Parts: sequence; structure tokens; C-alpha cells
Amino acid sequence: MKRTFLMLLAAFLMVGTSCGKNSNGIEEVVPENEQPAQTPKAVLKKIDASLTGKAVFKAIAENYEGKVVVLDFWATWCGPCRMAMKQIDAIKDELVKKGAIFVYVTGDTSPQADFDAMYKGIAGDHYRLPDAQWKTVLNQFGISGIPYYMILKKDGSIAYTHMGYPGNDELKMQAEIALSEQAQ
Repeated sequence: MKRTFLMLLAAFLMVGTSCGKNSNGIEEVVPENEQPAQTPKAVLKKIDASLTGKAVFKAIAENYEGKVVVLDFWATWCGPCRMAMKQIDAIKDELVKKGAIFVYVTGDTSPQADFDAMYKGIAGDHYRLPDAQWKTVLNQFGISGIPYYMILKKDGSIAYTHMGYPGNDELKMQAEIALSEQAQ
């Protein structure tokens, strides 16, 4: 009975909730530009820590010009974020084979040690932004909770956004729509 209750509670949290904003502390990130490359492993990417305003997200998006990108805004302390990542693994390989790139963005509200331990097990490109840059991106897109998903078309325009885990069927469908537009 207790196990059933916990399973139902976990399912409810995944489908119907998201984590709200949380901010604490600022850590310095060493700026470093790297060439984009989606691999079956986790790749830590960094952007210039001096970037501000819309230049922050632009610097991330420009790394993936000509690609369909599934962005996942998350945090290590966000239970629904972590549960959704596990669910999305079921569709990730198929979408990557079709040409999608998975990019994970978090702020330094995710403690460095927790982030270092977690990101290596999540295939895709990862950005851990300093607090000011993280808040800039959240404000730029009106993101008031995580997980938050955004799909970018090949031309860099936004094809889809959703706060909270939308479910694999919805996320896959939206990514495939963007991928089909890429071929046109």
C-alpha cells in the first residue's frame, strides 16, 4: 500500500508539477568556447561569463545553427526535472538519430558537486550558468518554473515551449515537427 502511494505520488509530481525558482550564491565560471558536437556522452560546454542580456542565450543557440535543439532547463535539486530526464531517455536516442541535439541548461543554484556527479550520466551538451546569466535567460523567456522545455528550429527560432514535463509523446511529436520542417 505504501509503495503504491509513493508510486502514485511520484507519477503525479512528474505530470502535474514543476519546481519554482530558487537562487542562492554566485560561482565564477571560466569562459571557454567549444565547438558543438552531440555525442552519446555528456559534454560540458561553457560560454563567456562576461556576456549579459540576450547575448547569453544567443551564445548558446549559435552553437547549434542548422540543428533542431531540444533544450531542457533544469536543476539538480528539482525532483521533477530528474524524473523527467529518466523518462525522456526512452525517446532521446531515436530523436538524436533523426538529427535532434539535446542541450541541458542549469544555473549555479545547482551545487557544483551535485552537478558534476549528475551531468556525466546525462547524454547531451550541458551548460551551468552563473547566477546572473541563469536569471537573465529565465527572465528573457518568462520561465517561472522548471523543468522547462524549448525546441529550436534549424533557423534558431522557437518551435515549442512547455513548463513542466510534457510527456514523451508530446515532446517527441513537437521535436519531430521541427525536424520535418528542417528537411524542407
